[in-house]
Amino acid sequence: MKRKNILESRRALKRLCFLMGLLLAAIFLASMVYFRYKIRESAELVDSLEYHTYDKYYVIITDNRKNSFWQSVREGAAEAGGDSGVFVEMFGENLSVDYDKEELMKIAIDAKVDGIIVEAEESAYMKECIRRADEAGIPVVTALSDSPESLRQSYVGINNYNLGREYGNQICEIAEKKEQDAYRVLVLLDAEKEGSGQNIVISAMQEMIRSRKMEDSVAVETAQIEGGSMFAAEESIRDIFMQSEQLPDMIVCLNEQNTTCVYQTVVDYNKVGQVEIVGYYESETIRSAIEKEIIYATISIDAKQMGKYCVDALNEYIENGRVSDYYDVDTSLINAETFASSGEGGANEEDR
Repeated sequence: MKRKNILESRRALKRLCFLMGLLLAAIFLASMVYFRYKIRESAELVDSLEYHTYDKYYVIITDNRKNSFWQSVREGAAEAGGDSGVFVEMFGENLSVDYDKEELMKIAIDAKVDGIIVEAEESAYMKECIRRADEAGIPVVTALSDSPESLRQSYVGINNYNLGREYGNQICEIAEKKEQDAYRVLVLLDAEKEGSGQNIVISAMQEMIRSRKMEDSVAVETAQIEGGSMFAAEESIRDIFMQSEQLPDMIVCLNEQNTTCVYQTVVDYNKVGQVEIVGYYESETIRSAIEKEIIYATISIDAKQMGKYCVDALNEYIENGRVSDYYDVDTSLINAETFASSGEGGANEEDR
C-alpha cells in the first residue's frame, strides 16, 4: 500500500512537471510572437519617420530664454535656418542645470557648434568668451545687446539712439496731457547689462525732452533692476512701490520682463491710472494691458526678424569670410490708437 502511494505521488509529480513545461513553452511562444509583433511595429514606425539632415548647427544663448521675445527670436532663426540647412537651438533650454550665459558659451565652444548667437554685454568676461569662440573658429553674432569691443562678427539689434528719442517723445506727449508743473519719470535699467547701450537710450531720451523744451517740468530718474529672473525683477520693482514716499508719474521699461512686472505690480497695488507705463516689446500680456489702458504704449521689436538676421549674418560670414558689422531690426510704437486703427483687439492675457 505504501509503495502504491509512492508510485501515484511520482506520477502526479510527473504530470505536474509536464503541465508546467507546457505552460512555460506556451508563455515562451506567446512572448516570441508579441516581441516579433512589437519589433515589426517599431520598424514600421521608424520607416514612417522623416529624417532631416543639417549642414550647420547654431545656438542662441541668453539668460531670458523662456520669455516670449527670445522664443520669437528662436522661431525666426529656426525658419531662416530651415531654408539654408541650419539647425538652430535655444541653448540650455533642455538642460537640468540652469547655466548662465558665460557657462553656456564655454559648453557651446567645447561642443564645436558652427555658430553662436548671444545676448551680449560689454563685460570683460563676455569679451573673453567671444575671443575663445573666435580662437576656436566659431563665429559669434551678438543680438539685442552688443559687445562692440569684442571679436564678434556682427551685431543684430536696434538703434539705441532712435529708441531713446522715441521714448522721450512718448514721455513728452503724456506729460503735456497731464499739464503738471513737475512730472517725474523713472526709467528701469537692467542691472545685468554693463556698458553704454542703456546710457545712449537715456541720453537720447533727455535730448528729445530738451528739444521739446520740457526739461524744466520733466525730471528723468533711473533705477537698477535685477534681471537674472522674473522673481528678482518682481522683488526689485515691488520695493520701488513699497519704499518710495512718492511714486513716479511714469515708469519707462527697457525690456519685456520689467514691462510685465510693472504692469502686474501697478494692478496689485491698485495704482492703475496713477502711474503711466511705457513698455518694451509686444507679448500677449502687454497687448492686453494696452487694450485695458493700463500700459500707455510699448516699443515693439520685430523679434522674428532679429532671429532671421542673426542666421543670415552667420551664414554670410561662414560663406564669404566677411559680414556687415550691424543689422538694424524694425521697431514700431504700439498703443491703444494703433489697435483701434488696425481693428485688432481681444488679446488674451498669457500666464505669467
